[in-house]
Amino acid sequence: MTKLVRPQKISDQILSILEERIAAGIYEEGGKIPPERTLAEEFGVSRPSVRVALNILIARQVLEARQGDGYYVSVKPQQDFLQSWQELLGKHSNWETDVFDFSCHIEGCMASLAAERRTDADLKRIDFWRQKFESACESGNLEHQSEADVSFHQTIADAAHNILFSHLSGGLLKMLYRQTRSSIIYSNQTEDPRPKLIAQHRAIYEAILERRPADAAEAAKIHLNYVANSILQNREYKSRNEHADTLAQNDLKRAQDW
Repeated sequence: MTKLVRPQKISDQILSILEERIAAGIYEEGGKIPPERTLAEEFGVSRPSVRVALNILIARQVLEARQGDGYYVSVKPQQDFLQSWQELLGKHSNWETDVFDFSCHIEGCMASLAAERRTDADLKRIDFWRQKFESACESGNLEHQSEADVSFHQTIADAAHNILFSHLSGGLLKMLYRQTRSSIIYSNQTEDPRPKLIAQHRAIYEAILERRPADAAEAAKIHLNYVANSILQNREYKSRNEHADTLAQNDLKRAQDW
């Protein structure tokens, strides 16, 4: 049976373009997209055609319409997804090893691809956040250290030039970072981790700069393994301190009872 080929509706074409832009991060999560009039002028179509496409995205919860303020890319589906993972990790602390294993292999893969595919613009972004992390370490600004560290790894994911990696890093991996990796910066350890973190970031950056995929992957894995081991060692250190404090308090109480 012969099928008739019909031209795609204008609203469907607009919908496809908007979806691609949202997926590629051109319209960022939580960010405002251009108004109907601007989109209509850009595409050379009527505003009602644009409105049909926007309403479809609203129905899918991809966009939010704010009265008198325009359209925003929704973050709710992502938040719901991450919240469910946070709750699971909170209930199952024994999953932490799996988290580190997953992060190590994924970030190794992203670093390898970044070394193969990065552009000069990608390289500038990676180096920018690497330097910001070092500056924050020197000034002792913990909040900036954490933010620069997250951004450094995100720019590497972006440099892999794969939409799925960019979204994975910006969502799930970022959440896992907040749950685990960031604690290495905030913890009081016997050894300051910052010099090693700085050196490891430099090693990853230089491998990407010199287009050495295997070395970039290995440097990323070394970095993640160091972070995982440091967190576990620090936890043991805190546990020993808490145990010693408890014994000291018991001794003091016994002495007071004499």
